[in-house]
Amino acid sequence: MIGVESAMTRFLTRTLVAGGLLLSMSACGGSDATDAPTIATAPSVALEYSEIGGCQMMGPNCATYVVYDSGKVEVFRTGENAAAEITGTIPPAEVAAWLQSLEAVDFDALATAVGPGECQSCVDGVDITATIHGAGEPVVLDSTKLRFDPANGVFAGLERLMTDVRAVGQLDLRQRG
Repeated sequence: MIGVESAMTRFLTRTLVAGGLLLSMSACGGSDATDAPTIATAPSVALEYSEIGGCQMMGPNCATYVVYDSGKVEVFRTGENAAAEITGTIPPAEVAAWLQSLEAVDFDALATAVGPGECQSCVDGVDITATIHGAGEPVVLDSTKLRFDPANGVFAGLERLMTDVRAVGQLDLRQRG
C-alpha cells in the first residue's frame, strides 16, 4: 500500500500544480483593452493510468501514465516519487473525443455489465487503475474490482487511447538495486 500512497501523493501534487491558473499580463503599459490581463488555465489531467503487480518484479518497472487534456503525456514509475521519465504528446482532439465518449456512461451500470475483476498481481500479473478526470468527480476503474472487458465500448475506447499513449514511450527495465 505504500507504493499506492506515494503515487497518490505525487498525483495530488501534480494535480494541484497543473490545476493552478497561469496569469499572463502585457509587459507594456497603456489603457487599451488589449493590454488587459488574460487568464488561461493550465492543462488538466484527463487520465491517470497506473499499472501495479508483476511489472514490479526485479525492479520498479510498472508505469503510471498521466494524460492531460492538452495531449501531453508523462510516464512515471508507479510507486516512485520522481520526475517523469518520458514525456510526449498525442493529439488533444483524441483526448477530448475519448472524454466526450464517456459523458453518458453510467459507471454503476458498467460495473454490473462487465462483472467483477480479479487480482492479477496475486499471480504475478498486472492490475490497472484508471482514474478518469472528466466533468464532475473523478471516476476510478480498478481491474481488481471490475473486469476490463475489451468487448465493452468503454474499455475498448480506453485501450485505443492507451495504445497511442504507450507509443509515446515505454520505460526501460530497471533492476532493483
